[in-house]
Amino acid sequence: MDILRRIGLFILSPLFITLLFATAFDIGFVRTATHPATVKHLISESGIYNSLIPNLLQQTKSIDTPVGNFSTSDPAIEKAANQAVSPQYIQQNAEIAIDNIYQWLDGQVAQPTFKFDLTTPRNTFAESLSASVGQRLAGLPACTNSQSLQILQSGQLNVNTISCLPKGVSAESAADSVKASLESSGFLDKLDLSASSIKGQNNQPVFEQSKVKNVPKQYQLAKKTPFILSMLTILTGLSIVFLSNTWQKGLRHVGINLVAIGLILLIFSYVLNRVVSTKVVPKVQNNNAILQQDMRNLATDIFQQIDKNYWYFGGLYTVLGAGSIVTGEVFRRRTRPVQIETQPTSKLEADKPRPAAKKFS
Repeated sequence: MDILRRIGLFILSPLFITLLFATAFDIGFVRTATHPATVKHLISESGIYNSLIPNLLQQTKSIDTPVGNFSTSDPAIEKAANQAVSPQYIQQNAEIAIDNIYQWLDGQVAQPTFKFDLTTPRNTFAESLSASVGQRLAGLPACTNSQSLQILQSGQLNVNTISCLPKGVSAESAADSVKASLESSGFLDKLDLSASSIKGQNNQPVFEQSKVKNVPKQYQLAKKTPFILSMLTILTGLSIVFLSNTWQKGLRHVGINLVAIGLILLIFSYVLNRVVSTKVVPKVQNNNAILQQDMRNLATDIFQQIDKNYWYFGGLYTVLGAGSIVTGEVFRRRTRPVQIETQPTSKLEADKPRPAAKKFS
């Protein structure tokens, strides 16, 4: 029986240590990844919503239309784009998509159906810029015959460079041409995102691929692992206490492991924070400097959110371990047997002769 007890302790002790680590790491990740509110907050704090339009303008360089080319560095373009697709509009649509993806992961819908509706922003952008162009053209004088002939011979009416209005062209008609051209220019198409537009292998929508269809089941199982690991850790710790020579020794053994793992987690949390901020985040690269900084901010926030959980578990393990050690030691001393030496009550009793032992024949 003693051999079985020792074998049980030999198996349970390293298992308990492994479960302590696994529980802390698993809960740290799951608490961050499975909460839509946390994900929304992290993305919002990174500043990505504010930099998407500046990033798009920087990448596009110019918008080519039949009535002229518009440089995206033009203040009028920047103003019209930012008014049409505000950070609040992007955030609203992104958070709807995030909620829709989590509904899919939780099994509430068969497939994500999110879609960024850019019809209104596209029209707003075209109207705003065409109004700006129309206002500029309205202040131009009418072209002379030679100037009108020169513009007609060039074969192109560039509303950005003309210094006068050719005959037969009004500011209103030119602005309408700009509006129609911008609405079909595809300038905002890079932001036109939907669940069906995300492609994978063989140009097949990602959410329709067989491997991806199993993701919700895996996700739902992952959400249960913190509870499972926590219960296994508790049961393993109780088993160690039960199989020890005394429950006080077992509690002390469990407490020592808790303190050791707690201190290791605290050190790991500190090191992780330093490594991420100095080694990992600076390596996050993007062609656009504005978006690159926001991506680095997002990576930093995600790691810090996970890191907070390791700090929490490190402190929790340390406190619980210290409490277990103290409790076990206190009860061990209280239950320790005390030797009582019998001494004569008085000198007379000490000197009193003892009766001789009887002899039996």
